[in-house]
Amino acid sequence: MTVLKLDIDLKPPDKWIKEWEKTRKIILNSYNIKILRMASYETEKGIHYFIEIDRDLSAEETNMMQFLLGDDHTRVKINQWRLERGIEHWNKLFDRKIWRKEQETITCWYCGNIIPLIVNKDS
Repeated sequence: MTVLKLDIDLKPPDKWIKEWEKTRKIILNSYNIKILRMASYETEKGIHYFIEIDRDLSAEETNMMQFLLGDDHTRVKINQWRLERGIEHWNKLFDRKIWRKEQETITCWYCGNIIPLIVNKDS
């Protein structure tokens, strides 16, 4: 079983959330994937979702599915970089920023988000 992790940087009205959850089920169902459990937690900026599904997905498939389900696009890109670098625990979801201000960062050309550079300690 795989747990999909979604970072939604928005606090929409409750009615929207219910509709959003229904459409996630429809998307997964279109891939013949069943939801076993869905949990959500409010964050400072929005909502984190943890969706347990009935099958194992590869890391690449997991990141793609999280993207299709509406995960934060910058997080998806960071996860893709982690996968390309072979980082084992690539699918992180945090409630707070974990980098220091003096850490080197880049600015996402697409959305303008500040992204900490990931340094592989083995290289």
